[in-house]
Amino acid sequence: MLLALSGKLTKAAYLLSDMDKEYEAVFRFGKETDTLDTEGEIIAESPVPEYSGILKAAESFSGTLKQIPPAFSAVKINGKRAYTQARKGLEVELPVRDVHINRFETISWESPDLKVRIQCSKGTYIRSIARDLGIAAGSRAFCLSLRRTAIGPFAVENAGKPDEIETADGLSPAEFATIVGIPVIELSHEIADRLRVGFPPEKLGNSLILNDILTLCTDDVGTPAALLEKGENGTTYKIVFN
Repeated sequence: MLLALSGKLTKAAYLLSDMDKEYEAVFRFGKETDTLDTEGEIIAESPVPEYSGILKAAESFSGTLKQIPPAFSAVKINGKRAYTQARKGLEVELPVRDVHINRFETISWESPDLKVRIQCSKGTYIRSIARDLGIAAGSRAFCLSLRRTAIGPFAVENAGKPDEIETADGLSPAEFATIVGIPVIELSHEIADRLRVGFPPEKLGNSLILNDILTLCTDDVGTPAALLEKGENGTTYKIVFN
């Protein structure tokens, strides 16, 4: 699943990258590839473990984990993408990072393939989970298939196919804000117009009092005026879009 923003909402794209993600994946046990997916070369083999052993190992894959990203990934090392070095056959040492697994659910087991559903924090590599679970189960594994099924509150069940989406199918800025939990406040037409032309929000005084870090301001008929982000000092604002 891919979220596509258009118009002014493209400036709020950074909000989506911080959201938790959900994936459905199939891990194949018994082999590990250098890319940790089907595109790579086999670098290790081991007997396929018993399902009970996999389930036992999977119990530790929840909460905050230490994870090493795949060598074939977009992580930057000394200003260069790791995959550019890995493709040259060079050894890539990636730093350990903290990731968070909210949910690890086993869907089915048809040896040697395990189908799982994983809800995790941003920056989590499912391919690395496949590798680490394989080792934890006394075997090896790689990611046979991967599908993203949710980004924050947006689920694939509510998505449309690219060739079937019409302009009218999109969300308005107010609808988007409500779904992602951004408060929407209604201002007078005069104040809304000032925000639209870039008038500094902090100069509006008591006409604009915001309690949240992010707030979508609309006029008295619901037309968006500006998405405001409160500064760290609590007295200045950044106009994300207007």
